[in-house]
Amino acid sequence: MKNLFLRVFIYILTMVSLLLLNSCAGVQLKAIPSPPPTAKLRVYVQPISAPFPFPTGAGSWNSSHNEFATRQIGRTERFLKQTGIYEVVPEQDVKEVLRGQNPSYLEMSKNNWALSREIGKVLYAEYVLVIERRMEPDKRGGVDFNFTINLINTSSGKLYEASTRLDTFDRASNEKMIEIIKKLYRTVFLKAKNDMFETAIRKSENMYTQSVEIATAPETKPKVPPQVPVKPVISPEPKLITAAPKPEPKITAPAPVKPRHEDISGMDRLVIYDLEAPEQYRTVALIVTEVLREELFLLNRFILINRENLLDVLREMALQQSGLIDEKQAVKAGKGLAANQIVTGSLGILGKTYLLNAKRIDVETFATLGLASTRFVKGQEEDVLGRLPGLAKSLAGMQ
Repeated sequence: MKNLFLRVFIYILTMVSLLLLNSCAGVQLKAIPSPPPTAKLRVYVQPISAPFPFPTGAGSWNSSHNEFATRQIGRTERFLKQTGIYEVVPEQDVKEVLRGQNPSYLEMSKNNWALSREIGKVLYAEYVLVIERRMEPDKRGGVDFNFTINLINTSSGKLYEASTRLDTFDRASNEKMIEIIKKLYRTVFLKAKNDMFETAIRKSENMYTQSVEIATAPETKPKVPPQVPVKPVISPEPKLITAAPKPEPKITAPAPVKPRHEDISGMDRLVIYDLEAPEQYRTVALIVTEVLREELFLLNRFILINRENLLDVLREMALQQSGLIDEKQAVKAGKGLAANQIVTGSLGILGKTYLLNAKRIDVETFATLGLASTRFVKGQEEDVLGRLPGLAKSLAGMQ
């Protein structure tokens, strides 16, 4: 019994010591000037290697954390930029803010990712995307390799996550890892779509307000180049973060989708173009487009052409997804992808009212096969995406 009490006392003493040591350490962040304004959602990508579960040397990561971080940042940045929705924080900005410091996994993740959020704010990011690799002992005496994407809103702290278990082949194949990232991102995006939509609306409204103020500002003589306000460079005090046990990682399955028909030979191949929109609302339109694409996929009536493939064809035709493609060009690009039908549309703003219109067109006859539209006023953003399942059915001619 005395030995038991002694072990408990030593354990408690150790934990208290760790807590005290940890509370004395902090990460100083250097403030940087704000980046040029953009309607895109700014994302800080942070790879994290969880502590290996066998500290006594029974195993180790097959690559260093720096190697892992470099690969994941590159893969994720390429993919996020392809969506058109995000602006990834440049690596140089991250280095400047952290000033050569390398926060540990424990520091980055504790207190509901408090330090990750703080770094994201200093980097002017709306979201932090934490990519985590973790090994855990399994019941057979081996280890499970888990790969998790955590998306954190830097303002609200809302967390959206998805994870999967990887095998040796997955980890060794670059192509396989890219596909896994895409699948996990899709799951996270669907969970966070309303949050992203509301964030994008706020950014767009701020840009619109600033544009109006600049356009209506009275001229003064002599003319002086406008001064862009720069936030003062102030190094925050060291962060004192209370140690807290990390909760067990949640293993989230990818979002369920309706099964495909075994025979898809009779299904139409569909290209969905990004909704046209004024420049400051482009990100909002892209989020709506992505959700609409998902809703049309779930109807199980079309074979959707990947957006990446569409962008490749547009580049070959010297066109861009910039809202300047007319229907004839859109149909021509659709034919280049062997598509039977295309979907085009727009997101317009009239005063305080948003107007969303879309139509489905046959590439051979130019006939309009489906029409859908909806409108909402400012303040109703939270329920807009909930209307898209019905809008997708109208486009598909199902109601």
